Amino acid sequence: MEESLKKLVYAGVGLAAQATEKFEKAVGELVEKGKLSDKEGKKIVDDFFSKTEKKKDSFESKFKKTTEEVIAKFQFAQKKEVKDLSKKIEKLEKELSKLTSTKAPKAAKTAPKATAKAAPKAATKTTTAASPAAPVKA
Repeated sequence: MEESLKKLVYAGVGLAAQATEKFEKAVGELVEKGKLSDKEGKKIVDDFFSKTEKKKDSFESKFKKTTEEVIAKFQFAQKKEVKDLSKKIEKLEKELSKLTSTKAPKAAKTAPKATAKAAPKAATKTTTAASPAAPVKA
């Protein structure tokens, strides 16, 4: 988003530069044709630059205010906050690594050995003389 804003500002600066050049050229042509005196042409150009400078300052102020409002509204993480959080994560990862590497051998020593006991075999039904046709279930 920041890149887009920069591009927008640079485009505005480029447009202003082009407009300024065209304005100076137009005033220069009027002076050459004798429709304006050198003094009048210079005054017009100076007034234009003075007004443009005031507008530029006003625009920069409004742009900065708007940018700050957008950042505050969306609560973007500041570079310092991201850097601080990265340091905390790195520290916690080191601590976790130390804890897991020191507890792993102790856990192996103290863990009780599991013994496998044979499970009792399930009793099977056998057919009795009273029901010779009954199926045998295992």
